[in-house]
Formats: sequence, structure tokens, C-alpha cells
Amino acid sequence: MGLDRAAVQALFAEFLQPQNLSSAQIRFIEMLIDQLTSQGVVSPDALYQSPFSDLHAGGPDELFAGKDKMIEGIFERLETLMPDQAAG
Repeated sequence: MGLDRAAVQALFAEFLQPQNLSSAQIRFIEMLIDQLTSQGVVSPDALYQSPFSDLHAGGPDELFAGKDKMIEGIFERLETLMPDQAAG
């Protein structure tokens, strides 16, 4: 089950603020929001696979080269959405 779109957009809103992002970088964030809305979770590994890798073969590290804080923030937010692996 997916997550609430407004909640996911709010979680990633700071990344879509004017920060001189390329259209591919903006599309990456939008695709991530779409995936979280439809699937509920996205593993960090998935960011290196299609459809994300279609934007840049080098994955998010290369797509967001020079924007280390941004990519770190994306991964940190994904971690907060991952189900607790210890529970079960």
C-alpha cells in the first residue's frame, strides 16, 4: 500500500525548492515521490535501477554530483520510511 501523496511531497519539499536543479534532478525527486505514493517504500538500492537509472546511468550519486547534502538527505528520508527490520 502506498503512502499519502501530500505527506510524501511534504517530506521531500525542501529538495524541490529553487536550488538550481536540472530538469533530470527534479524528475528524479518527482519519480521518487510517485514510487513512494504507489508502493509505500523504496529501497535505497532501487535508486540505482530503472526507472531512476534511466535519468543517469551513474545513479543518484552522479546525477546529484556536487550536491552531497541533497543526496544524503534523500537517503536519510528513505530510511525513515523503511519498515523496522527488527520488528516482526
